[in-house]
Amino acid sequence: MDSQNIDSRKVHNAEDVVYPQSNNESDQERLHLQHFLVKSIWQNNFSAPINHILTRHRVMPNKKRLLVGMLRVWCGSGSWSFDIATIYPTINVIGLDISQQLTQTMPKNFTFVQANVLKGIPFENNTFDFVFQRFMAGGYTKDNWPYVMNEIVRVLKPGGFLEMMEASQNYDVGPATRRFWNAQSTFVKQQGIDLNVYQTLEIYPQNQGQLENIKKEVKQIRQGVNSNDIQLNEMAINNLILLIARMKPFAFMSD
Repeated sequence: MDSQNIDSRKVHNAEDVVYPQSNNESDQERLHLQHFLVKSIWQNNFSAPINHILTRHRVMPNKKRLLVGMLRVWCGSGSWSFDIATIYPTINVIGLDISQQLTQTMPKNFTFVQANVLKGIPFENNTFDFVFQRFMAGGYTKDNWPYVMNEIVRVLKPGGFLEMMEASQNYDVGPATRRFWNAQSTFVKQQGIDLNVYQTLEIYPQNQGQLENIKKEVKQIRQGVNSNDIQLNEMAINNLILLIARMKPFAFMSD
């Protein structure tokens, strides 16, 4: 995959992808921090009722089926995939990303596949028991979402599970942070991106038409003086600071 340097950051150079994912070490550290922040908030790596699948695979390792982790354009640092693969060593975890960003030692049951999901997921129909996608609001345009949903459902086995997660923008923030979010929103809207997709995320699987028992869960996290969890608050603020620094490529690309 070709790349370009923007503000001393190496990012992919795919013309049809609107999200300038950086491969810098600091960006990978932020994704790693973000993973454990989200895991701490939800107290798990997933919410889908897949324990029966995981238990079955652990009891019968010789009859394991393929379980995908991180089915999104960016599996990023691989933190979620590696965490799942380590906890469930009899599960085969697949991480898809448009570029290689993995810097940690890969678990033996993890496989990285370089692919652009917007050009199709490179697996046969009915391959996976579980598909997980997180924080892709900035990676898909409104027109991309239906195609991505169709591709995910195509590779999902009958009776399989799909889990998607998106975050809202920060509320009740100071003037500097508000200016940042407003500037970011202005740029991504020009690219056809809807950062408020979290509000209507369930509509995409509903409109796809082949998924059943669609459920939506919402959790809130408080930062700053309103937080009662010092450790979680520190992780959230550090993640936000690193995220704002990571968004510099957007500002450069909008000039």
